[in-house]
Parts: sequence; structure tokens; C-alpha cells
Amino acid sequence: MDIIGHEWAVKRLTRAIERGQLAQSHLFVGPPSIGKATLAREMAVTVLARDAANPQRTRTLIEQNKHPDLSWLAPIDGSIKVEPLRDLMRTLSLSPVESSHRVAVIDDAQLMSDSGKNAILKTLEEPNPKVVLVLIAPSVESVLPTIASRCQVLNLRPLGAGVIEAALIQRNHDPAKARTAAQAARGQVGRALALLKDESHYTAHAQRIADLQRLLNSNRAERLAYAEKLARAEEEDITVLLDDWALYWRDYAKNTTASHSQTRAATRAMRAIVTTRKYLAQNVNTRLALDMLMLDLGGK
Repeated sequence: MDIIGHEWAVKRLTRAIERGQLAQSHLFVGPPSIGKATLAREMAVTVLARDAANPQRTRTLIEQNKHPDLSWLAPIDGSIKVEPLRDLMRTLSLSPVESSHRVAVIDDAQLMSDSGKNAILKTLEEPNPKVVLVLIAPSVESVLPTIASRCQVLNLRPLGAGVIEAALIQRNHDPAKARTAAQAARGQVGRALALLKDESHYTAHAQRIADLQRLLNSNRAERLAYAEKLARAEEEDITVLLDDWALYWRDYAKNTTASHSQTRAATRAMRAIVTTRKYLAQNVNTRLALDMLMLDLGGK
């Protein structure tokens, strides 16, 4: 399986497939862009190509979303309604076309309608040995307990920046950009790849870090002017900036060459960012919260 990180999950699934002991129902959970869908697709390749005369053809068809034995269901307009799920269940009742199994993936399974959840429960309760079903969700708690209890759960966790950086370099990305993208990814490999794919995202991240470094050498008036400007930004943009700054300080604190005073300053800055997030979540005045952050960043 061509997966960045999550070696333990790849090993578990590969071994189960090779031994013919793969569970029929799975629940992949974890933060966004961490690799859940990629793992599901790679598992489908491994299952459907196992007995194929031409495994590469199987992979190609799956990558083109044209394999007759793979069904992939995702939300439309923010939900997964019951009719598409019933259609999927009917498809899964049919014999495989090219492979020994059918594989179905339901992405963002937490968005299934109540009727849809009931429709899928019947399939989970009476599993077809020729069907492998994968549900993808942010957490076990986001789906019904009756659904989660009938699935083998794989809880994917954020990856280390070093793991992501090494994988990106191995895939021939520029080392400097790979490092920046990995540090900005928050453990989410999909976010790192998006940063590298879209130059505007990469540039925006670099600018946020440059702003922070400039502010560390700025006076009180310049910091408060920045806070005033930032307070007019969208809430999501402020959140992204705080995330990037927190990661910058976390990596700074882990730097073994940093002095004791530098490490203390990084720790203080991280605490200030955490406090700012709490204030914003409690609907404290945005400008006031950002003013307090600017005065407690460290530096001058």
C-alpha cells in the first residue's frame, strides 16, 4: 500500500488480506486530511487486485473511479441521503464483476441521514462474505454506537512533521518546501500535499510565519496595529494563523540548540495562543483578545 505513515494500520490490513482474515466492516477515524480516504482506496486496491490477472489494470481502474467492484459514496450538499445508500446496498447484494469481492467506501459517514443509518445497519448485521465495507468518519463518537460496534475500528493519528517531510522529499518535492509544508501540516499529510500543490496556500503560510518573525522585533504600536488589522479578518483565517504560529513555537521549543530563555519564551508564546483561542471560543471581543496576544508574544 502506498501510504505516508500509519505503518501499523497498513501492516494490520495487509496481513489480514494475505491470510484471508480481513474484517467485512471497517471504521477509519481521525482528523481531516490525515490519510483515511487514501488508506481506504489503497486497501481496495489490495483486495481487488489480489486475484486479478492484471493487478496494474485494477489499480488504474480504481484511480480512475471506474472499477466495477468498487463503490464510493460521499455526501452531496452536506449529507448522505437514504436513496443513494439503498442503491449502494442493492449493488453490494450482486456478485462481483471482475474480482472475488466487492468493496464499498462511505466517506464522511457521520453525515448519513437517520434513514440511511438504519439502511446500512441491516447490511452490517447480516454481512456478505464477498463484501468489504469501509466507513470514514472523524471519530467513533460521530457515528451510531450500533454501527461502530459492528466495525473494526482503525484510529489514525496525526503524523510527525519529520515523517511527512521525509515522505515528501522521497516523492521528489523540493526539500525546503517539503520542510515548510510538513511543519505547517499539523500532522495532516493531505494538508501538506495541498500546500505544495497550490502555491497560493504555501505562500500564505510563509507570509504568516514572516509576519510573526517581524512582530517579534516590532514595538508595541506596531503589534497593536497588526492586531487591529487581523481582527477584521474572517474567523477561519484567524484560526489558521493561530495554528501556524502555535506550530512555529512548538518546533522552536523542541530545538535542542535553543537557549533556556528562548525555550521559555516559546512556551510563553504557546500558552498565549492557547489562551487567545479560548477567549475567541468564548466570544470575547476579537480585537481585545488579539491585543493581549500581541503583547505577550515574546521578543521585544
